[in-house]
Amino acid sequence: MTLPIYLIKKFFKSLVISTGVSYSFFFIFSLIGNLGEKLTFKSILYLSVLNSFQIFSYIPSHLFILSFFLFIIHFKSKNELIIINEYIKLETLFLIIFPILAIFVFLEFKKDTFSENIEILKSNLINSKNKDSTKIFITTSENNKKYTIFSGYNDNNRIIDQYLNVEIQNNTIHKGELSSSLALSENNLFSNQSTIYENNDFRYENIKKKLLANFTDYWSKNLGTIINNNIKNESHSNYNDIKSIIFFGLFYICISMIFLSKKLVNRNINTTKIIFLVLTIFLYFLLIQKIVLNNFQYIFQIVSIMILILIFFQIKKDE
Repeated sequence: MTLPIYLIKKFFKSLVISTGVSYSFFFIFSLIGNLGEKLTFKSILYLSVLNSFQIFSYIPSHLFILSFFLFIIHFKSKNELIIINEYIKLETLFLIIFPILAIFVFLEFKKDTFSENIEILKSNLINSKNKDSTKIFITTSENNKKYTIFSGYNDNNRIIDQYLNVEIQNNTIHKGELSSSLALSENNLFSNQSTIYENNDFRYENIKKKLLANFTDYWSKNLGTIINNNIKNESHSNYNDIKSIIFFGLFYICISMIFLSKKLVNRNINTTKIIFLVLTIFLYFLLIQKIVLNNFQYIFQIVSIMILILIFFQIKKDE
């Protein structure tokens, strides 16, 4: 077995152990917290499972740190860390663990999406026994807003009482449509009769028209109020993506360099100091993402990245 494969297998073994221990811990506390919910015990178990996965999506970095910690302890206990640090350069070690770093950077980058999808599953579960009869869909673009409101939907009888659509431009109602004569056909929502407001005038339509395709699928996936912001700023989005990838990458590289440091080979090293350094960087990584300074946000983000760069060079200098 080649050394790179051996190292990756050991890391994934540490990852599995860390995941199992962390998941059990999160699941137990989530289960205790959910026992007060008015759900069946089976639903409470499922909700606790989702809560545990959602915690992982919030802070995947903790899993990386725990896994690396177990990974290093394993090699150090068998004196294999001395051989690895003696015969393999730090750059080579990084090439070996690069796929792992890339996976965790991707998880950090997509963690909001993962968390939102889990939240939808949780909302579907909680509301499955007592679904709201009203849903509001809000679409925004520049100075325009569109409100679409469905009310009185009965899934068993496949009926819906009312549909209301209002378009607002520059804080003024531009167009509106109200219909109480609705029908579902092949999962699509149709209106047989509606009242329309447009150009400061009302008119009635007695024609059948499709209001929403795949309505039943829409209803089951979207709960409560859904806000869809269509205001796009491509340059701003690209900047945030690049900034996030650099920030996440630097964090994981710094943590990896600390754990792969040749200093850890020394049995007389103060382990407490190493743990404190890792925890400090970890807390900095978590807190810095929660700070918003409005007009100075760009500068603040650049400074936060510069601090991680300085930490990187300091760790490399001490190596």
